[in-house]
Amino acid sequence: MEGERRKRLLDRIMFREIPMGRVGFRAVDAAFILCLLALAFLIRWQLMPIESADYFGFLEGWMEQIRSGGGFSSLGHEISNYSTPYMVLMCLVSYLTDNDLYGLKLLSVAFDYLGSAAMFLIVYELSGNVRKAVLGMAAVLISPTVILDGAYWCQCDMIYTSFLLLAFYFFLKNNSSYCLLFVGISFAFKLQAVFFLPFLLIMWLKERTVRLRDFLWIPVAYVVGALPAWAAGRGLKEVLWVYFDQTNTYPWGTLEYPNIYALLGEAMPDLRHAGEVAGAGTWMTVILLGCLAYYLYTKEIELTGNFLVTLALFTVALIVYSLPHMHERYGFLVDLLAIPYGLMRVRRLPVACGFMLVSVLAFMPYLIAVHIVPLPYLAMAQLGLIVLVGLDLYRLSQEGQTE
Repeated sequence: MEGERRKRLLDRIMFREIPMGRVGFRAVDAAFILCLLALAFLIRWQLMPIESADYFGFLEGWMEQIRSGGGFSSLGHEISNYSTPYMVLMCLVSYLTDNDLYGLKLLSVAFDYLGSAAMFLIVYELSGNVRKAVLGMAAVLISPTVILDGAYWCQCDMIYTSFLLLAFYFFLKNNSSYCLLFVGISFAFKLQAVFFLPFLLIMWLKERTVRLRDFLWIPVAYVVGALPAWAAGRGLKEVLWVYFDQTNTYPWGTLEYPNIYALLGEAMPDLRHAGEVAGAGTWMTVILLGCLAYYLYTKEIELTGNFLVTLALFTVALIVYSLPHMHERYGFLVDLLAIPYGLMRVRRLPVACGFMLVSVLAFMPYLIAVHIVPLPYLAMAQLGLIVLVGLDLYRLSQEGQTE
């Protein structure tokens, strides 16, 4: 009897409402989130000592040049092929800690948490369900793709991706200005932010949220992001041209990303007709996106939350699969968009998990120098997942057809 009373007291405490804006939190939700944040950090902390090949091959040397160049003063010299905003963050790390490995990894981990908060907002906006939103946050923090990328590999893909997730949230909130502003900030950090643009252009055609003039936020944010390097002494054209230089760095059809070029034998280190195949593949991507835009523009469809998240996932996955010169990490946004896609309907969860599994297996050649599964097999699996999402998109377009 006494135990039952204690249990009831616990229940009364845990299920007490905690007012927090428009979201109906309970004490149990807040307690779970706090535990999640702490345990997610402990996972990452265990991986901090690992030095990946990218760290001791590139990042370590860049940090040494930043320190010898006087921190922020080093922005006046070309140190890496990264954009200025990330170099600014690297300079900031040089002031905050002497341990470059931990400092750079903690920088990425901070954006893991920002991305998880953005995912909470996305799922809550789509479902109106706090528990689903919390699970969306948890899915980001325990995603093997996310954990491996930052805490293990010392990569920074979560930085630009977290801003794209915020852009998607503001898109769902019908706020065009904030949506494109965050896309611009994302683009200022990394070129791969452009993968999200075709989805937004299709939404502009459908007159959903996006206003054409707000696309100006993208070049504005990019130029503003380049100003610190220009102020430190580098030529403005040089810092603005960094993405053009990046596109000419790797000639291969794919750098371990499981896409169509892996099936065509254009994977690194093979080099058959890379230039010709890459050119043809780029135009093929444009045609595929054009077909999708044409179909959706000419069809009256109810743009439900389910449809929008499915379209966003399908569009980004299609782009990364068909464009050449994709690194193994360029499907990062695909994996994260698969989270709300899977949470909205339980039967979709295997597809969401499938995208993450393919990504993790594609990471392995860089992380442990082993192809656990041959790249062409992964490319076929990725194609199968994209087809499943495409069929789901078609079904939703038929169900949501309006008169």
